[in-house]
Amino acid sequence: PTQHAEGRAMIQFDEHGFRRRVEEAVITLQKVLHSTRRPIFADDAPHSFDDKYLLAEFLTNCGLAAQCTCLEALGVGTQQLATLVEWSASETVTLRLAGRQRCTFLREEEREVESKAKVVKESTIFGKSEQKVVTRVNEWFWKIDVEWELIAYAGTMGGPRRCGCRGAR
Repeated sequence: PTQHAEGRAMIQFDEHGFRRRVEEAVITLQKVLHSTRRPIFADDAPHSFDDKYLLAEFLTNCGLAAQCTCLEALGVGTQQLATLVEWSASETVTLRLAGRQRCTFLREEEREVESKAKVVKESTIFGKSEQKVVTRVNEWFWKIDVEWELIAYAGTMGGPRRCGCRGAR
């Protein structure tokens, strides 16, 4: 990343790397689709001018659907989403996600696991003897606590209109 005039990091787009990754994905896709479809870059496909707008609209809708899925996973309900849409008609809506994770050691357990294989030794003097390999396994148990809070507010400075949700696992 290069530095922006205000000191923020600015990420540069690597078109060659992007095209290479897409081409690799297309090869994998062709294997999955059993050659019944041939995915290609949009600029390499014959199309009309309106097709570009339809593609942009389709991809924008995919991005919005992904964002809604993320908000739903964080606990935003239909009523809260409707409130955010209402606010967005007149001003910017800002989302702030805060989270905390804790890891607590619970215990250590040691157990022995017998091998399924046996080693049989035969001796003319001592007869037959069997041996099993026993492996000692140490297991550590931990408790992971995750908490998050998503707060949405109208405007950019944390105005009086707020809604939010919390979650824990």
